[in-house]
Amino acid sequence: MFSDFPTDDPRLGHIFQPGTSGQVVLLGFPHDEGVRRNGGRVGANDGPAVAREMLKKVGTIVNPELKIDLRKITIADAGDIPGDISLEEAHEKLRQKVSDIVSQGGIPFVIGGGNDQSYPNARGLLDQEREGTIGVVNIDAHLDVRDLKNGQCHSGSPFRLLLNDPDFGKRNGNFIEFASQGLQCSAEHASWLVKKGGRIIWLDELRKGPTIKESFINLLDLIGDEIFVSFDLDAVKYSDAPGVSCASPTGLTAQEAFDICFEAGRHPKVKLFDLSEFNPAAEKYCTSRLVSFMFYYFCCGVAVRKH
Repeated sequence: MFSDFPTDDPRLGHIFQPGTSGQVVLLGFPHDEGVRRNGGRVGANDGPAVAREMLKKVGTIVNPELKIDLRKITIADAGDIPGDISLEEAHEKLRQKVSDIVSQGGIPFVIGGGNDQSYPNARGLLDQEREGTIGVVNIDAHLDVRDLKNGQCHSGSPFRLLLNDPDFGKRNGNFIEFASQGLQCSAEHASWLVKKGGRIIWLDELRKGPTIKESFINLLDLIGDEIFVSFDLDAVKYSDAPGVSCASPTGLTAQEAFDICFEAGRHPKVKLFDLSEFNPAAEKYCTSRLVSFMFYYFCCGVAVRKH
C-alpha cells in the first residue's frame, strides 16, 4: 500500500508539497504584534513554526477508521508571511497571498499568529469580487469587535473592521459568532454587533440544543454561498488547549474542535479557514498536537468533499 514511502506508517509530512498549487494550502502568519497592542500575552508569533514541526509527525494518511485516503487530494505548504516586517505590511501580504490561493482554486488554511489576521484573510476572499453572498463564522470565546487603538488594528478588532467594510455589505455578508462566552464578552460590543446585523450563538445556548457538530453543520448550510471559518483556539477549554494567548477553564472540547474542522473541510461552500492564537510560549506539546489534528481533520473533510 505504501511502496512509495520509506515507512509503512506515513504521516502528513510525507505528502506535503511546496507552493500554492494544492487543494488545501497551509499558510503561516507568524505575527503577534496585534496581541501585544490588545494587552494580551505574546508568543503566538511562533505558532506556525511549532505547528509545522508537529504536522510532520501526526496524521496517518490513510485513516482506517474513517476510510479516508489523503493521497487523493493535494496538500501544499505556501510557507510564511515574512515575520520581520510591520503588522500592517504583513496584513497586506497576507491578504494578497490568500487572494492568490483562492483564485487558483485552493482552500487556504492559515495558522497564526494573532486573531488580527482574520480581517486581511476575509479581504483576500472578498477581493475575488464573485457573485453570491458571503458568510463568516467566528468560533471564539470573544467577539473581537473592539475599537481600534490609536488608529491601529489589533487582535480584538478584526470583525469590527469586517462589519464596517462596505464590500462585506455589498456581498450581503452574514456574520455569526459561534460558541461565544458571555462572561468574556462586553455587553456594549454584543449590542453593537447585533445592530450591525451579526448574530451571536452563545456556548451555553449550544449546550442546550443539538450537538455542537449538528449545530455547526446547520449553520454552514444557511449562512452564504461562500464561507470563511475563523477559529480562535481560546474557544477550546484550557484542559484541552493550554497553549493559547487567553486560556479559559470552559469552552469547546478537543473532539468538538475536530468535528468542526472536519465539517468545515467537507462543506463545499467553505473557501477559507484560519486558526489563531496558538501560543507555544504558554504550552507547546499538547496544543501543537491539537492544532495539527485540527488541520488533519480539515484535510480529511476536504478529501470527502472532493471524492
